[in-house]
Amino acid sequence: MNRLVRRILPFTAFAFAMLSPAMAYAQAAKSPAAAPAAAAAADLDALTKAAKAEGALTFYSGATENVAKRIADAFSAKYGIKTQFVRLSGNTIIQRYSSEASAGSMAADVVFNASRPVAFAEEGIAKGWVDSIKEANLPTVRSGEYPAKYLNNATALIQIAPWAITYNTDKVSPAEVPKDWRDVLNPKWKGQLAVSDPRSSNAYLDLYAALIDRYGEPWFTQLRAQNPRWYLGGPPQVQALAAGEGMLGFPVIGPQVQAVRDKGGPLAVVTPDYTAGVEMHVMISARAKSKNPNAARLMANYVMSTEGNKVFNDDPGGATIYDTTKLPKEYVPSSLKTEARRDQIIKWLGLQ
Repeated sequence: MNRLVRRILPFTAFAFAMLSPAMAYAQAAKSPAAAPAAAAAADLDALTKAAKAEGALTFYSGATENVAKRIADAFSAKYGIKTQFVRLSGNTIIQRYSSEASAGSMAADVVFNASRPVAFAEEGIAKGWVDSIKEANLPTVRSGEYPAKYLNNATALIQIAPWAITYNTDKVSPAEVPKDWRDVLNPKWKGQLAVSDPRSSNAYLDLYAALIDRYGEPWFTQLRAQNPRWYLGGPPQVQALAAGEGMLGFPVIGPQVQAVRDKGGPLAVVTPDYTAGVEMHVMISARAKSKNPNAARLMANYVMSTEGNKVFNDDPGGATIYDTTKLPKEYVPSSLKTEARRDQIIKWLGLQ
């Protein structure tokens, strides 16, 4: 009878669907599609064991202090690895890392960077300072969990934080809140603008390039006429704004403002529909140079995973790379071509 049934009803997708849940799961575990996931799980176990044996990790962070501390604490709690970080602005990260690598005293196992991240990492690979993320055999890549479209040879994208405008809620009424980048040019804001100097980080260039494309030189001419105060990056800019040194500030990202709001700063944020953003990447130091190469790979794997990426992006209004539906309607992705426009941007801003 059993032989007859097998001849009449071969094992097909229909028969698979009729199995009990337990039997179906067991069959799926043997399927080719499950093989990468099983291999990735085994790889993660082995990587975790090797990383725990090292017991420590140091990373440089272009992300704000609150983000860096959050990811360090979460990683340490999950894996029991002592984790420390150094918070640096984008261009300072490049300068410090290059100086230490050239001297043969590599301090950072991992780098979170949004200033020329891909180009800098590729240069690092050529010099033997950096290992390719793509070729690091990370479990989250091998399993297919990490979105392949965000994977470069040298780095992986872990954050998209739109550039926004912040304002002092003690000085700006709800009716006055700007809606887009043209609104900051209103004469009533003259002398009241706190603006981040793009010379402090190339991450700002994408926004100014987008503003050139949309509004042209007149926007920059009118901005100069507003007599803005210039600050070396978002963190000092938002701190000054919270202290009353102005009414509006830009460009900022949510985590920068949230770090000050957490301490009672009277700030809020508005994100224009048309904007660019900070696109943070993770880079790992070369295995031969890194003091903790396995912990470095485990951290990269963590921030690239669904779980770790949520921790990294867990700020009000934040979005993970696994859910980009919260991005502004006219978000302009970062472009490697933007750096070629740096001199034009600096000139039009009057910062020569």
